[in-house]
Amino acid sequence: MPGRKKRGRPKSSGPARETVVALKGALEWKAWLDDFAGHCRLGLADTIEQALLSYAKERGFREPPKR
Repeated sequence: MPGRKKRGRPKSSGPARETVVALKGALEWKAWLDDFAGHCRLGLADTIEQALLSYAKERGFREPPKR
């Protein structure tokens, strides 16, 4: 059909991205992480990213590249 729009997210023009980390844990740990992310008003990935940034800075490690 002419003029029909493609569904889904448009392709990015930047570099390819891939899954970097996958974590497994108990349901209680997942609930704790969800609660902490909610407390921070962030999603899970952003909560983990902020925690890593804070930990790296505390240890005197360099800033990461843009995610």
